Amino acid sequence: MTRIRTHYDNLQVQEDASPEVIEGAWRVLARKWDPERHPDDRERAERVRRIIDQAYRTLSDARLRGEHDAWIRAEREAVETSEPVPVTGVRQPPAAASPARARRRSGPFGLTAITMAWIGAFALMWWLFDDYLDRREFPNRDLVVEQGAANELVLRRNHVGHYLAPGTINGEPVVFLLDTGATQVSVPAHLADRLGLQAGGRGRALTANGTVEIRHTRIRELALGPFVIGNVSGHINPGMSSDQILLGMSVLRHLDFAQRDGTLILNLP
Repeated sequence: MTRIRTHYDNLQVQEDASPEVIEGAWRVLARKWDPERHPDDRERAERVRRIIDQAYRTLSDARLRGEHDAWIRAEREAVETSEPVPVTGVRQPPAAASPARARRRSGPFGLTAITMAWIGAFALMWWLFDDYLDRREFPNRDLVVEQGAANELVLRRNHVGHYLAPGTINGEPVVFLLDTGATQVSVPAHLADRLGLQAGGRGRALTANGTVEIRHTRIRELALGPFVIGNVSGHINPGMSSDQILLGMSVLRHLDFAQRDGTLILNLP
């Protein structure tokens, strides 16, 4: 089948990637293809950088991203309906099979078994591929804290350089995106009720799509691996569309952390 290259391919992210993941992927690729870092092939670096920047401008804008998604669906439907049938040359018709052989080959049970086998094979392939993509973006999804390591947490970096980790807020399971550049814990507004967060005073926050109005809040209890912290300052952010919660320095300042060989190691000070 014909391969359609999209802005998601150019940023090396999945089509359901969150705005935070998209921005992180763009930053990594933008640094990698900075023309100043490629003095021997500056023209190619500039060309790749333009492609990356255009992809980010499209995917960071909700309206443009929606239009791009609609274009992808239309292109895929067009390819599926127009894919040519390969011709391998003229073949002689096969010799007529005996009635007994024909019945054995085309019996309903045989066709059903073959069909079910193909369906099972495709389902297994899809499950394996989906699991691979999920682990590529969230390598810490099955995080287990080993006995005897109650004061240490080791996280693996995902394919775009982010550290995602499971945790809880007020006892409810969540996914954290650790960000040392963020001041507080930023919670998507659509998760606030489930997490039992009360909206407080109003404020402003800068996101990938511009400045938005947020509501300050206090988190009664936040847990990340073996670490449990109470009375954490945060805010409820309506500009975040994903289910990932930005974990900033209002939590990370309570921990010692260091990066080593693609991992982030957190310890109690």
